[in-house]
Amino acid sequence: MIFINNYPKLLKNYIIVLFFLFFLFLQGFSFAQEANFTIQGTKGCAPFTVTVQDESGAAPNQVSYKFGEGNVQTENTFTFIMPGIYSVTQFVSGGSSLQKTNVIRVFSRQPVDFKIIRCVGKKIKLDIQDFYYDAYKIDFGDNTFAQTGDNGSVEHTYSTEEEYTVVVRGLFDEDTENCIATERVIKPVEGLLPAVINRLEAFADGTAQIDYTLNTSLPHVLEILTSNGFEYKATIPEDSNNYLIQNASPGDTYRMSVRDQCQSDTKNSSIFYIPNSNTTVEDNHVNINWEVNRELDANEFVKYSILRNGESIFETTDSSLVYLKDEAVACQVRYCYQVEIEYSSGLKLISPERCVLAQSNLPPPAVSDVYATFTPTNQTILNWNYPNGIEADSINSLSFIRNDNIGNTTKYNLPSSTINFEDTQVNIDSSPYCYSISYVSSCKLSSEFSGFICPILLSYEGTPTNKEGILTFNWTAFGGLETSNYVLEQTDTLNKEPFAIQNISNGAGFYTIDIENQEKQTIHVRVRADLGDTTTYSNTVRIDFRSFINLPNAFTPNGDNLNDTYGIESKFIKEFEMMIFNRWGEIVFQTNDVNGRWDGRYRNGFAPSGEYTLKIVAFDQRNKKHTLTEMIKLIR
Repeated sequence: MIFINNYPKLLKNYIIVLFFLFFLFLQGFSFAQEANFTIQGTKGCAPFTVTVQDESGAAPNQVSYKFGEGNVQTENTFTFIMPGIYSVTQFVSGGSSLQKTNVIRVFSRQPVDFKIIRCVGKKIKLDIQDFYYDAYKIDFGDNTFAQTGDNGSVEHTYSTEEEYTVVVRGLFDEDTENCIATERVIKPVEGLLPAVINRLEAFADGTAQIDYTLNTSLPHVLEILTSNGFEYKATIPEDSNNYLIQNASPGDTYRMSVRDQCQSDTKNSSIFYIPNSNTTVEDNHVNINWEVNRELDANEFVKYSILRNGESIFETTDSSLVYLKDEAVACQVRYCYQVEIEYSSGLKLISPERCVLAQSNLPPPAVSDVYATFTPTNQTILNWNYPNGIEADSINSLSFIRNDNIGNTTKYNLPSSTINFEDTQVNIDSSPYCYSISYVSSCKLSSEFSGFICPILLSYEGTPTNKEGILTFNWTAFGGLETSNYVLEQTDTLNKEPFAIQNISNGAGFYTIDIENQEKQTIHVRVRADLGDTTTYSNTVRIDFRSFINLPNAFTPNGDNLNDTYGIESKFIKEFEMMIFNRWGEIVFQTNDVNGRWDGRYRNGFAPSGEYTLKIVAFDQRNKKHTLTEMIKLIR
């Protein structure tokens, strides 16, 4: 200090400042900052972002970080992209560094394994079956949330039976909801109602199909009756309406059950079973026997039905009857039988098919379902159906006879599988025809001939070429089947829709047509009769009426209203041109209207009396051309 005092005052002040700055510099080396930091969030799903909180006290520009194997950076946040375990190091300029090892754990995003059990009362029980995350957040889809640990369980009750999306997300420590969310759509269940069984049909391959209605929207269980009671057979999918049972046998008895797993309550359907049947072949008939469940049949039984080749041939409401003798069979024909049992609940149980090959030494039944009709070109067509149980492909041979009303008989043989025939060798102008059919079964046994079937025969009397008069149509009744519905049809072309339909008398009768009132030059007339499921036609009669043009030879245009104009009278003319010439070849009148008339005027004046030349070119409805040239007189 003595040394400093020897300097001038101003210099002394500078020296004091320098000493002070030097003192501060020495202090900086003596009190360097130590690295120190904390980390917010150390566990999470990739990509996972961490934030470091600096606690070293150093200026921000003196602090830097290294996250894992990354580069040194001054930012205090970092996002880890890949799963793994990482360390964090803090560096302080002029001071120390600090590394915290294995403090960051980053996990992959894995879906949560959980199970939802739905119970009655719109309640669910959610079980977490997962150990991957520290905690699990549950969004029930109705603005209600819950959280639980691994292997935890949470219950929730909904207010409606609508569908809800349940979302479960895994969490790590204080991690934000960055991990993957797992969703499931559920529909709460209000009540527990048993399934309704509608139908069970068993098949020859050892399977059986159940048709049902599930009244509770939960998985059901199919159970089979054993000596130990009902045991599990299969799980019935939720919202299904049919199921195919494997390894099903006649006599097996089943039920379907649905269970409320929260309250351990179970609802069972009515029991149902596979009926058993047997078939045996004897001469000329087949025996069908069946076994039933008397306990089930006692209160709800409605009827038994026996199906042959898929069609019902017998029904009974007698629950004690378990036997049928089927005599409507043909030799060497394969028949398959099933027993169908119907209950008041609507349930139908159908046994598997039992098939046999029938044998017979009795004549097969005669054909009774025969129809005969004419084609528009007047050929006869026969159609027939074989008796119930007789298939066309089992016929060995087929024949029919044709009789006319004058005693002639013709016999024809047809292919065995035929069920219709067109007779092209008829002459309806000479005689009506009637037909009868017989067949030989596969056992070479002949049936009786059917009753004779006679198609409707139509004829007429009268002269259609006259300008006027009456045509009278007569027809015979259809022979073989009774019907009261007869209609007479008129068409202008074959196979066209009729332009006139007239209900006519039952059976044989007559109908008249006035020639003068006809508007069509050619008509086709036939009689139609309805025979239940089919229609028969008579032969078709074609009528051609004569067209004509009548020409007056004079007219008197003198104003007395008698014969004052000249025109023609015609019938069935569709195209027409008329020209009238004077003696110098000039056209004094021309028209294309078949009803057009000349009033005797020419060039705004009166044509003089005298002879004029008339020329007409016309075509009738049958396209026949008419050309006429005549002399006519104009008389005043």
